Amino acid sequence: MVPLDEAHPRTLQACPACAVIDIQAELRFWEQHYAQQAFHRNGVAFRHYVPTLKFAYDTYLLSPHDALEDLMPSLATRYERNVVSAMRLDWPVAQEILRAVWRRLGASLQNAGRSSILRIEDALDERSIVAAALQQNDTGSRPTTFTQSLQR
Repeated sequence: MVPLDEAHPRTLQACPACAVIDIQAELRFWEQHYAQQAFHRNGVAFRHYVPTLKFAYDTYLLSPHDALEDLMPSLATRYERNVVSAMRLDWPVAQEILRAVWRRLGASLQNAGRSSILRIEDALDERSIVAAALQQNDTGSRPTTFTQSLQR
């Protein structure tokens, strides 16, 4: 098995606070090494892994401070909703890809006693955030916290 941090351009220990990930560089890494990973299934071309890899990176970017295992119960439904059925892998394989991506990023797989501020199932999409900001701007009032702006 190829070490997940091989040929990675930066120090992975600093990544749990990543705000931006070069997905093209990450996909190039996986394309070169996916066949040696535990999630690989004989006869499955790399292109079939790409949507799940992207889902894994999106999941990390939504909840970089959460332990993956804490998120797993809500991810199966989100995976079904967000990955086209023709490109969706079996959930156990998708879970292994999620774990491999999080290991590569140096992110926490298990909870170390930290409580999450924002759960993935509670995360808002960009449209909701923009709509709340526009509504706030239209009314001229200024909520004092992000939570107050969401309650409007």
